[in-house]
Amino acid sequence: MDESGFVSNNVFLNYYSFGSLLLFLTSMLISGVFLFIDQKVSSTKHLAIGTFFLGIFQFGYVISTFLYHPFAAYHRWITVGFILPAILHIGQFIARYPENDFPKFNRITTIVLWSIALFSIGYFCFSTWNASVKYYFTAHRWDFNAEDVNSKIAIIVFSYMFINFLAIPIWRMIHLRGKTRWVVFTFMMSFLIGGTALVIANLLGNDGYLERSIYFTSIVFLFMIAFFIILILYLNFSVEKTSFMLEIVGITFVTVLIVMQILIYISNEDKEFEYDTLSRIRVEKALEGESVKGGISYVFKWNNVENSFDKERYDPKVHPDQEQIEIDFKNTLLYEEMFNLSENGFRESLLELMDHSHENFGGYKYFIVNFLAEHPNLEDKNLKLELSKELSRLNLHVITASNKLDNIFVEDFCTKGKNFLENYKILKMFQIFLEYHWSFCKSDGEYISPTAFKEKILNYFRPFVPSFTKYYRGKSVGDYNFHYIGFIKYDRERNDISEVGFSYRAYREFVHPTALKQIIVLSAVIVTIVFLFPFFFRASLFSPLKDLLSGVEAVNGGNLEVQVPIRTKDEIGFLASSFNNMVFSICNARKELRDYANYLAAKVRFRTEELSEKIEELQNLKIQQDGDYFLTSLLAKPLNYNANKSTRISTQFLLRQKKQFEFKGKQADLGGDICITGNLRLGTSSDYKRYVFAMNGDAMGKSMQGAGGALVIGVIVNSILTRSAADDRILDISPEQWLTEMYEELNSVFKSFDGSMVVSASFFLIEENSGKTYYFNAEHPFTVLYRGERAIFLESSLTLRKIGLESEYAFQVFTTTLREGDVLIVGSDGKDDLNLTPNKDVRSINEDETLFLKIVEAGKGDIEQIEQLICKKGEIIDDLSLLRIEYGVPQLNPEKNCLGTESEGISDWNISYSHARQLYRNGNVKEAIDKLMDLYSKTPEDSKVIKLLGLLSFKDKDYVTAVETLGKYLELNSELSEYWYYFSIANKKLGRFSEAISASEKVAIKQPNNINNLVNLSDLYRLQREYVRAKEIAIKILDLDPQNENAKKILKEIENKI
Repeated sequence: MDESGFVSNNVFLNYYSFGSLLLFLTSMLISGVFLFIDQKVSSTKHLAIGTFFLGIFQFGYVISTFLYHPFAAYHRWITVGFILPAILHIGQFIARYPENDFPKFNRITTIVLWSIALFSIGYFCFSTWNASVKYYFTAHRWDFNAEDVNSKIAIIVFSYMFINFLAIPIWRMIHLRGKTRWVVFTFMMSFLIGGTALVIANLLGNDGYLERSIYFTSIVFLFMIAFFIILILYLNFSVEKTSFMLEIVGITFVTVLIVMQILIYISNEDKEFEYDTLSRIRVEKALEGESVKGGISYVFKWNNVENSFDKERYDPKVHPDQEQIEIDFKNTLLYEEMFNLSENGFRESLLELMDHSHENFGGYKYFIVNFLAEHPNLEDKNLKLELSKELSRLNLHVITASNKLDNIFVEDFCTKGKNFLENYKILKMFQIFLEYHWSFCKSDGEYISPTAFKEKILNYFRPFVPSFTKYYRGKSVGDYNFHYIGFIKYDRERNDISEVGFSYRAYREFVHPTALKQIIVLSAVIVTIVFLFPFFFRASLFSPLKDLLSGVEAVNGGNLEVQVPIRTKDEIGFLASSFNNMVFSICNARKELRDYANYLAAKVRFRTEELSEKIEELQNLKIQQDGDYFLTSLLAKPLNYNANKSTRISTQFLLRQKKQFEFKGKQADLGGDICITGNLRLGTSSDYKRYVFAMNGDAMGKSMQGAGGALVIGVIVNSILTRSAADDRILDISPEQWLTEMYEELNSVFKSFDGSMVVSASFFLIEENSGKTYYFNAEHPFTVLYRGERAIFLESSLTLRKIGLESEYAFQVFTTTLREGDVLIVGSDGKDDLNLTPNKDVRSINEDETLFLKIVEAGKGDIEQIEQLICKKGEIIDDLSLLRIEYGVPQLNPEKNCLGTESEGISDWNISYSHARQLYRNGNVKEAIDKLMDLYSKTPEDSKVIKLLGLLSFKDKDYVTAVETLGKYLELNSELSEYWYYFSIANKKLGRFSEAISASEKVAIKQPNNINNLVNLSDLYRLQREYVRAKEIAIKILDLDPQNENAKKILKEIENKI
């Protein structure tokens, strides 16, 4: 057969051909719109590629709807081969819109999705290489009979849609602001309309939920709407240069095609009605014995009374299955008899009719009997009406179930078919009726072949419809397929039923001419819009706009003599005339300005010289001021001195003055914050104690004024410290008295300035061995005590005014006792005065005093981390100073040791232990553990070494050592719930569930609402298979924390095990 013969015998157009071609051409045109944009950004390139691939994807459906031949099944290679790339490139359009903010992530995403797509495409092509083909009457196209691979590809397609049409747009909306976020949201909705809704409609149509023309019209309409939204959004919000004519043609094209699709749908419905009407007339004539033209293939008759068949024009070898036709005859007969029953006594008559129904009507019979039982109050006319509605709805689900079951391969039919029907609640009566067959996969107690079993089961799912209903039927004979359209007619007078079958090819030949004319009209419309529209609008729109644009470009280039020709008297002509007038006005104004410039040149020169002199004077003054600043900063630096030498108490400074300046190439800073530490010995020469002194202050005033106050207090405090500790002096004075005298001396000096210089400050005197702390706070920000990973304020209220002011509060020295590991954080108000909105025009100053507590906890008491966290919270707008005091470095007073050798040994132990702690603070956990292991081997009973070694071993995931040392420590001190929790986790990691549960239960007794411990305990009971106890604890967790994901996960894992 030559090419022309192949085309004439196998190419038949229909309504679906028009719709597929419409989508193909629309995709290609929109792709062309994006491709022809100059200087495209990355997002536009991906949108162009995505719509181009989408066009090729639609071209696959063009082939399937044009070609009535088994070879058309290979259109799936095109659709599957291009739908995944199309989706991923459209997703990359959103990921890069309006700018490619995450190039590395987007590049990796593209590579990964392309790799998965190529593998999926290869897998599909390989799986369908020799697959059988099947004709789907619901879509009027050939396809592969490969439902398993189709299901897998469908899952991948849905996954791609979720990632690219939902996840990526939501991710972009999170990172975008303003109207761009809403543009992306609208893009997302259009993709969901054109993509996800399209797939859902396709599935509904293929399964029979939607009538064929309705579902296809919905697909085309949704797709066109999506394209319309995308085009409108892009052209209105594009950052690239687009053509006005391109916008007119593109929007007009999509709009006209949407209207055409609606009109063609109406035309198609009329054509289908015409075919059905003509076919019914031919059926009547054929049954009367008249000669009929119109492609009648077979006539099959059955007399109900005699139960005889007339198969004179029926050949079982090439015509549809006789058993199936007989079942359809009987179902039609029952339908006609049922709804011909009298309304009076309809219930009783119907039950009697059901008693005489045939075997394959069993599912419908059970449904009808069950309906009658569930509606005892319905009678006569109302019963008949409601039953008719329910049967119409049921018939739709039966057709859907039949399509679903038919797509299951015979070898899997018994299992998968049963599972499908059990989950199909609406067809419960069918499942009950067929329960025997599904349970044993045999017929009448005997096993039969899977193929015969499938055919037998499908015969129970034949339609229950009235006379003259249209059926699509097929018959496979070897490699050849016969397709028919049959009409069943019930003759009540003769009491017989007949089916007249027409060639399906004849049906395609019938609709082909109309579809061809529609496609010719579509081609003419496309040529008109794409090629003639620009010509039509050239004289009245395009050329005047081009002239106006040329005039604007000339003006931008400096040519003010340009004149735009006025071609029309419409709005564009008015705009051109206004442009010419504007250019003329600008030209005149420019000439006047040139004249002014000639007269004003000398005056401007004179003013410039005056301005230069003033600037030079200001510069000289600035240099002098910076010199003063620099001198002051040099004087202030030695006063901020960390003179503490204690090995028991450590002190650290962090000082960031706000005023930064440069003097003769040297960077320096200046401010009013100050930190000082030192050491004192108070008591008698035979009985004294060592103290660490620390203070943090903030002199009021900006720059020089604040720096002056800091200099004064720095000189006085350092002077007091020097005379108190010079020559190893031991002062026979109490800590309270020493601090009182310091305050009085400072206050008297600053009061002499009459309020022009005041200082807020906190002063501390800490006894080294006991940790007893003496302090007072002169209207300084509250001191933070960091203990056990929690931060609290040491003070609770104002107790003293600033130094240099009269105070209504009597001076008082307060005391507290520091524990080992306690940290005091003292800071100026710069740590609290943060601008929380540095990127906005209006400042938003922090007013939450507890914010610093959270920062200290997050920074774990480390002042460098605290500074970084403060900067992350907001902009620092004042001087910032932080003083860190940590108590807890072991130190034994050598003066009180009786034996020199013992003192030396203890000193070495202290040094090693202190070194191990310092290594841990610096992040060197491994080295700290090695040091502690060495100490542990020498002093295995020392509780401090055991405690720290157990904790660090747990954090380093050395659970064997952790269990050993933590267990030993808990024998010495069993009250620490936190360590029982660590001990439980370590045992759990080693698989010692009983020991872990015992430890966790101890924590539960002491801390019944500890969420982390309860999660651990519930999981331990799960691992021990004590599911009831695990569930009880998980439910308690959700009562305390309804959003706890760990508890939900545990409940999910054990829900099927109780």
